[in-house]
Amino acid sequence: MAKRSDFAGLDLLTAFGGDESLKKEILLSDIITNPEQPRVFGKEDVSDLVESMKRLGLIEPIVVRKLGKKFQIVAGERRFQAAKVIGWKSIPVVETEASEDRCYEIALAENEKRKSLNPWEVGRAIQFLRKERKKTAEEVGKILGYTERYVKQLSSIARLDQKSVSELLKSGSDLSVKNLETLLKKKEGRGGETISPRKPGERVTLDLKPLTIKNRESFLRELSNLKKKYGLS
Repeated sequence: MAKRSDFAGLDLLTAFGGDESLKKEILLSDIITNPEQPRVFGKEDVSDLVESMKRLGLIEPIVVRKLGKKFQIVAGERRFQAAKVIGWKSIPVVETEASEDRCYEIALAENEKRKSLNPWEVGRAIQFLRKERKKTAEEVGKILGYTERYVKQLSSIARLDQKSVSELLKSGSDLSVKNLETLLKKKEGRGGETISPRKPGERVTLDLKPLTIKNRESFLRELSNLKKKYGLS
């Protein structure tokens, strides 16, 4: 099982070195969402939060950063959307002066604390940090409490497009790592190799006879590369 840190009860601003933060209340009209936030699925459905916030109010402020004359959400977009549905005019916030990159890491860790991201969404975020922010798999692993191997595994899942993942979800299948990897292999026309770690001694037997000689050679080359990449024998 992949190693994960327990974010429960963690003050993320403190964890990410956010000493320069200020708690206050601001108008909803002064707040904008972040188009690059990690969450893709389910952020529109806030009915559960609406009922909770009507009864109890906002237990935990959202986190924002100043962006021009507005405040951009770092963490808490669903709470913000629920407040709009309820009809609030203002909302408690914690303003941070953390950098844009740091804010993205806070948003990702906040979602992980709430376990509100599926593996594909986490994979997209990991891919973004590795490709766009030039972070290593080890550095991303420290942010999320994941092993380096699991970071690479989720990053590979992110090769799936959103439409394919949506169709898998609509079919009633869970967006588990196993199901997403199976879909990825199908989309890429790959054989029986696996991305997930296998139990010691577990073997897979494939019948390559139906393949043409050219496709068989191509498959074996790709399989050889995958075996090297994932340390398989």
